Amino acid sequence: MRRFDWFVRGFSAATVLIALLFGIWTAPAAAEKSAKEHVVALAYDSHTDILLKAYPHALYRSDDGGKSWRNIAVPAAEHGEIASLADSPAIKGVMYIAGRGLGVLRTDDGGKTWVPRDDGLPNQSVIAVAAHTTQPDTVYAVVQDSGVYRSQDGGKSWRLMDRSSQSGIRQLIHSNMAGSMQTGWLFAAAPKGIRRAMDCFCLWQDAGGLGSPARSVAFDPRQPAHIFAATEKGLFRSADGGEKWTQMKSPGSEIFALAFSPSGILYAISEEGTLFRSTDQGDRWNQVNA
Repeated sequence: MRRFDWFVRGFSAATVLIALLFGIWTAPAAAEKSAKEHVVALAYDSHTDILLKAYPHALYRSDDGGKSWRNIAVPAAEHGEIASLADSPAIKGVMYIAGRGLGVLRTDDGGKTWVPRDDGLPNQSVIAVAAHTTQPDTVYAVVQDSGVYRSQDGGKSWRLMDRSSQSGIRQLIHSNMAGSMQTGWLFAAAPKGIRRAMDCFCLWQDAGGLGSPARSVAFDPRQPAHIFAATEKGLFRSADGGEKWTQMKSPGSEIFALAFSPSGILYAISEEGTLFRSTDQGDRWNQVNA
């Protein structure tokens, strides 16, 4: 019996060694680490029809609407935590990520290389980043305990625009919705719902008084006044830029992030990574293999 036990232990050890040598062994520690991480952001690259999702230490892309995913290497993410992701609708290949300990990083080649773009920011604790919808070099960053900053040269330099509206912001987006005194609007997912301001930073106000902590905000690029919000009370949509909200049907999970494709597909993802899509602005949902 002892000889048999010795044989089983020896065979098991040899199996592990062979698996390591041929690259087919998956370390349990790595799997455990992935399981503990939650999705923090979702975005859609309008130029290449690529869906993007971010975890605190990893970034992924999907070329097939979320059915399969490939990793995008972000070396700096090993030293900080990704909190926000923004694709630039105005220029192909440009994307920003930001987070605590990361500052702002920019890629001009779809994620092959990343360049720090936080010179002029007070620190590297950036909790949200947003790209302008029509101006290729304009980008916004929300810095923890400091305020909202704007860059008009692709992140090479920054100017403080607003000290009062950064507290608790989870996501910031820029919209080209009509009616602004300048070039569009900023919408923020905030502790009491969605906040809104013209991009001249003239006046921040609560959009519609949702009264529930918001996790994400998105708009339909075909109809910029159609705004969508993921909150702790569920999903909501507005057809008038956030003046009035209607609760939407939930896809069955707590949604943490939203993103729109140029063709009008609304994507929603849970913290655990379960992905859903809707082609009718949230009336019906289908789960995607995420």
